[in-house]
Amino acid sequence: MKILLTILMLISSMKALSFAEISNWYSEGKYKQICQEQVEKFYIKTRIDAVLNLYGMACLNTHMINRLSTPIFGLTKSKQARENAAYFADILYKKKLLYYAVIDGVDISYIRLPKSDYILSYIFDRFTKGDYEKDDEIFIFKEPNSDTYYELGKSELEYEIPRIFIRTYKDDELINEIEYW
Repeated sequence: MKILLTILMLISSMKALSFAEISNWYSEGKYKQICQEQVEKFYIKTRIDAVLNLYGMACLNTHMINRLSTPIFGLTKSKQARENAAYFADILYKKKLLYYAVIDGVDISYIRLPKSDYILSYIFDRFTKGDYEKDDEIFIFKEPNSDTYYELGKSELEYEIPRIFIRTYKDDELINEIEYW
């Protein structure tokens, strides 16, 4: 029994995650690998802010922004960490407000929040300013002097929880779709 326990402990320690491994994953663009419970647990164990920053950015890159609550509340030790936490909170808040507006039909045009380079932030800003065309229940955001445009709407599929989507088109061809709930 002791031998089996020793072997299991050795195997689990060989599989133990490290900051270097997480950092390498980020450099290699393996964002889905980072935005997982395993990395979140590693942060809880080590309390390394850099891990939480990488986790938050990876979750943004994979559009899994519902997972941002951990970095929002955990990044407190430095000015840079708090700035990143505020950025993550801003994105999550915009998602919640857009969701509220599209799913429930609530007017959020009076709300102004800081702009960022994240697609949801861009759509939020244009949505609250009324800078869109509407086709039935789809909001269309055209780019001036460009063949690119975006659509915001609610998913037609039946889920337990309603979802909204942002679709990106170039030359009338769908090139990206992101769902949020």
